[in-house]
Amino acid sequence: MNEVLIFILFVLIGVVVGLLSGLIPGLHVNTLSVVILSMQPSLLCLLKGVSINGEATSLYLSALILSICSTHTFVNIIPATFLGVPDEDAALTLLPAHRLFVGGRGYEAIYLSALGSFVSMFLCASLLIPIRFILAEPLNLYNIMKENMVWILVSIIVIMVLTEKPKSGYTKTGILKAISGAIFVITLSGIYGLVIIDMDIPSPLSLPTSVLFPALAGLFGLSTLIYSFLFNPRIKEQDIRESSIGKTEKTESVVSIATGTLSGIVVSIVPGITGAIGTILALVARGKVNERQAIITLSSVNTSAAIATLACFYILQKTRSGVMVVISNLISTESWNEIFPPSNFFYLLLSMLIAGSLSLPLTCYMGKKIAENMNKIPYRTLLKVGTIFIVLLTILFTGILGLLILLTATAIGLIPIFLGVRRSNCMGILLVPLILRFL
Repeated sequence: MNEVLIFILFVLIGVVVGLLSGLIPGLHVNTLSVVILSMQPSLLCLLKGVSINGEATSLYLSALILSICSTHTFVNIIPATFLGVPDEDAALTLLPAHRLFVGGRGYEAIYLSALGSFVSMFLCASLLIPIRFILAEPLNLYNIMKENMVWILVSIIVIMVLTEKPKSGYTKTGILKAISGAIFVITLSGIYGLVIIDMDIPSPLSLPTSVLFPALAGLFGLSTLIYSFLFNPRIKEQDIRESSIGKTEKTESVVSIATGTLSGIVVSIVPGITGAIGTILALVARGKVNERQAIITLSSVNTSAAIATLACFYILQKTRSGVMVVISNLISTESWNEIFPPSNFFYLLLSMLIAGSLSLPLTCYMGKKIAENMNKIPYRTLLKVGTIFIVLLTILFTGILGLLILLTATAIGLIPIFLGVRRSNCMGILLVPLILRFL
């Protein structure tokens, strides 16, 4: 079989698997990567009849994994929008996307997210060669950022607190309440993060899992559903028309994508920084925006981070994600010391670009079909389905201990809602432990 056809086949399989993983928030790409790595001997046996060497097979498996990763960053907006179930990379995207869904614009949220991811993917790819010279020789920005990351994170917290908008008007009392509420939520979630962040959670399915899934699902997912149970907002009929972007908003969208892309690149560079922290960086840098621009910004973070993580693997020889750890066990990489990267890098980058290009129409198609049928389901029934889904996923992937983490996080996630402060302050669960770790 032609090697190009084999490569395309592996990428297409990755797209299909990524579509499924993106619809199941608890099934993270890191987990799938480990499963594929464990299946390597079986896959080699299947390919014995094909005249390719072992090194090429490892490259194809790496392309498969990266195709899954790229597709996942597009599709994970769907459960976040319609069920209020985020994975750890889409937690903050849930808030504006779910608000649009309540207003009858769920498909619009899907479309804007997919569009933001698509443009960000190619923007990030076009910046990779300049990034190589900025991070490594001659500028060596990587070392400078690593040494000053504590102050970067502290600055983020200060900006989050000082930009909190008072709900009762810009009076001294209102401002004081808003700032006090933000500090309380950041501190409480930060303490909670310190308690759980290093917990070893055994999975009933014997799969690699993360404590962040039940924690963030509680802070941003289940708390949203419970609040909706209490106040039962009326869901408008879903509008499935394509979202139009005016001339003024096109300029804003370019800024949103650029901000999200740069934040995603930062995520890939600095050790310990996750996609969730990248979304905070993007929100702080972007400033006050409407739901549409927030979705475009946040979706850009996750997709650009996936692309830039691959580049940093070659530039810095560092694995910044579980996916790259698995790939480092599959292929040997040459360090990117010249103007252009090693040849293997082009194949792996191409697999992500192809997968992302296919994911744009596929994500929009699935989002439209779900939106068309969403009005047939009573909203309270949908809330029950979402709640059961979160609980079942938590038990399946993290067991009873994960369920306890979920319930505690849900209680904390309800606090900012009733205090009238932004729920993004709950990201103290990551910011506070990271600051102490860097110190």
